[in-house]
Amino acid sequence: MELKKCEKCNTQFSWGKIYKSLMIAYQPIVCSQCNTSHKIAFSSRVTVSITIVLPLMIFLFLISRQLSLSNFAIVSSLVIYFVLISSFSPFLVKYYS
Repeated sequence: MELKKCEKCNTQFSWGKIYKSLMIAYQPIVCSQCNTSHKIAFSSRVTVSITIVLPLMIFLFLISRQLSLSNFAIVSSLVIYFVLISSFSPFLVKYYS
């Protein structure tokens, strides 16, 4: 897995720049070298959303109730999951210019 690069000048985008783009409503990334704007592909938006939201919902509604976990354990588990999965999401996205 590697981070995406600019299609025009091949400059690699930083993890933070991609992560910020994902967390702020899928904002386009502008290359710092050539000022080319790169938009996140719709398929990547769907992939990231499903990867983060679907397992959270499954855990929240199915697993946590069957295991009779406390509210603190449920919230803690969800936060840890979100942080772990969202930290890998910059490696999953695809861009186009």
